Amino acid sequence: MKRAVIFLSAVFASSLISGCRVRDLEVASLSAPEVRNAACSNVVAAALLRLPGREHLAIKSIDYSTGTIVVRYDSMKVGTKNLEDAIAQAGFPAGPFPANEEAAKQLPPECRDVGN
Repeated sequence: MKRAVIFLSAVFASSLISGCRVRDLEVASLSAPEVRNAACSNVVAAALLRLPGREHLAIKSIDYSTGTIVVRYDSMKVGTKNLEDAIAQAGFPAGPFPANEEAAKQLPPECRDVGN
């Protein structure tokens, strides 16, 4: 019994020392050129906040002129492809993902018709 307690204590201590990570906050720059105003940003923010790890997710900046969205996220919960896919599912092309056509039809008027 004493050996089992010592063994379990050693296992527990080694797991603490090895640094079991609970979260890993990363920052990514995502390309979403059709996100060009505050109304579009609100749609994107709502889509991203539906992802796992939303308590650590934050849009750090959006450059409307370049279509770049800088996002802080928990890489232990989602990856950059998940972020891009969420934006695409909200109706905006992002990275390699095309916009979800049905979602694009539902966007606010100021987010539709690129170039107008």
